[in-house]
Amino acid sequence: MNVLIIGATGYLGSAIDEALAARGHRTFGVARSDAARQKLQARGTAVVEADLAKPQTLVASVQDADAVVYAANITDADNWSVGANALRAIRKGMAGSEKTFVYISGAWVYGTTGQTPVTENSPLNPPPLVLRRLEHEHLTMEMTKVGIRGLVIRPGIVYGRGGGIATMFVQSARERGAATVLGDGTNHWATIDVTDLGALVALAVERGLPGRAYNAVNDDRPQLRAIAEAASRGAGSGGATRSVPQEIMGLFGDCLALDQLVSSERAKADLHWKPVAPTIVEELERGSYLTASLAS
Repeated sequence: MNVLIIGATGYLGSAIDEALAARGHRTFGVARSDAARQKLQARGTAVVEADLAKPQTLVASVQDADAVVYAANITDADNWSVGANALRAIRKGMAGSEKTFVYISGAWVYGTTGQTPVTENSPLNPPPLVLRRLEHEHLTMEMTKVGIRGLVIRPGIVYGRGGGIATMFVQSARERGAATVLGDGTNHWATIDVTDLGALVALAVERGLPGRAYNAVNDDRPQLRAIAEAASRGAGSGGATRSVPQEIMGLFGDCLALDQLVSSERAKADLHWKPVAPTIVEELERGSYLTASLAS
């Protein structure tokens, strides 16, 4: 298939691109700058010049693609409308095609989950920072009504390849001799290795069921303090941690402090997917974060 990836130069998009290419698909990445164009060309990904902020520039490309993956990282709450407008343009361009559209959301939309792992049918209770993701998910699911195979992926906190949110723990351990923990650190994180996530998205492109959401998480459910201690050990700080109030990080801190138990049984059943990478604790203590540059 010809697969268009929106956000192909990012942390998630790069792994998704790699997974799709490994399964024989031809990938196209959206670029709006020379730097993005060069990054895509360097790894052999075809370039589509378009801009999310100008949604009409996406229409021709989505019409030419067999499938579209939306993995753009919009972090500014004031700019969520950019994504919504882009999704509306994509819907218009793909309507009636019966082609596949995959939106990458996140497990934070469940909020704090309690003691029973949530499934894709559980109520959503997102913290303010990611509230607008519900609109994006709704727009994706509504695509099924106009002849598009729309589906949603909800990954946990993504780690691996020395990147992602986990670098915060490593950086604080290297710079201050102790990894920073928000609150008492007893909350559980839902996590997923970036390579395992790429594999799941590729499977969803090929055989995901339209109108469905799929959680993408590991089977382990580590506490935040265990993650920070592993990062500290890997950084040579002997497992030392220090606690700070979650309020110090504002709305982002509210997300990091969520206590989440999440099930990915649907992805395993529908897509025959299984995470195989080391856990976040193993990766921080003995894997890619030991030598990774934190500049990225």
